[in-house]
Amino acid sequence: MILDRVCFDLCLTTGVLRMRKTNKRKVSALLAVVLAGVLSACGEQEPDPERVASWREDYCWDLSTWQRITHDPPVKGYGNEPVLTAAAVISAAKVIDREHLDHEGSHILYDTVEAVSHNDQDAEKRVSEYCAEVGFETLMKYD
Repeated sequence: MILDRVCFDLCLTTGVLRMRKTNKRKVSALLAVVLAGVLSACGEQEPDPERVASWREDYCWDLSTWQRITHDPPVKGYGNEPVLTAAAVISAAKVIDREHLDHEGSHILYDTVEAVSHNDQDAEKRVSEYCAEVGFETLMKYD
């Protein structure tokens, strides 16, 4: 009964005045697609603020660790730690990028890769500024 009413309403709005069984099937399929789209949009929510803060802190902590190891190496050296910290900060940047937590116009993942892989000091300054803007300025070597 409900399907007949929905079909009748949809058929009227689309200009089809005659209802046939084939129309019911088409309308049922169309309705299923529309409902699936609406329901999938309902599932998208903003991430939990605590989780956002944790992701940002992880990123900024990894960035500061990489900066300290890269720019102030100890006399004996760190072995593979510069490579490992570079991988960690890029991994954390991927989370920031995936969750769209970078600021408008910033490109955290790109800038992080440029800073870490290509020693781009301008990119490093931009990612340090990002951390300062989100409240982790005390971790940053350059801000």
